[in-house]
Amino acid sequence: MHSRKKTKAIKMTTTYVILIISLLWTIFPLYWMVKSSFTIDKEMYVARPKLFDIAFTAEHYVDLIVNAKFMVNLGNSLMIAAITTIFGLTVSVFASYAMTRLKYPGRKFFSSTVIISYLLPTAVLFIPMYIFVSKLGLGGTKWAMLVIYPTFVVPYCCYMLRSYFTAIPYALEEAALIDGCTRLQSLRHIIVPIALPGIAVTATFAFTMSWNEYLYAMIMTTSMKEMTATVAISSWKYGDIINWGRIMAGCVVASLPVTIIYIVAQSMLVSGKADGSVK
Repeated sequence: MHSRKKTKAIKMTTTYVILIISLLWTIFPLYWMVKSSFTIDKEMYVARPKLFDIAFTAEHYVDLIVNAKFMVNLGNSLMIAAITTIFGLTVSVFASYAMTRLKYPGRKFFSSTVIISYLLPTAVLFIPMYIFVSKLGLGGTKWAMLVIYPTFVVPYCCYMLRSYFTAIPYALEEAALIDGCTRLQSLRHIIVPIALPGIAVTATFAFTMSWNEYLYAMIMTTSMKEMTATVAISSWKYGDIINWGRIMAGCVVASLPVTIIYIVAQSMLVSGKADGSVK
């Protein structure tokens, strides 16, 4: 009995030690980013910077807003990510429903094509994409992203939502159809409410994908006022000169919208809505 308790205590101690180390490993870069954004340049560029004691300043945030005009870039990212997410989810909900519930010729081929298109690397497609948006007259503007981003967000959303829709018992929808619901009504009142946690997860990741995307945004935008937040932050490196204060402040501000999205979406991540619906 004593040996069993000792073994259990060792396992618990080991588990907590691993969790604490993992937590510190995860949090420390975030702490250093926030700390650096409030550290004066004199302290930031010393050979051995202090871990906790800092000379506090808000000049990097003032420089970020007043001189760098970062709020314009942040607004570009918010607009592009929000529109892309809404459009991607709307299209994907209907497409995923068609792939999981409707029977038509070529359904399996269409489903496979969606997955393959998601797996294609962006480095392969950025040249044809650049030519395409240039011919549309959107080259060098932020509007080009609204044409490009759905090409990888929609396949991803379809890939995610298809699994959620497949897990919903067909008997629920069948009962609704027998009661006189149309397919559209069934999708709206049965499928979407049950799959809402999955839709929230998909929307969160779709927003994050659009928010963090760098390659297309760097290639397609040419002026500072058209750049997204990620491209603007990377542009503050001039050869060997790196404006770490502005970069860290920009990273802190740019991480806030995604953090808020995750917190809001977390309240929607409730599973088991369909438990007990079908016996």
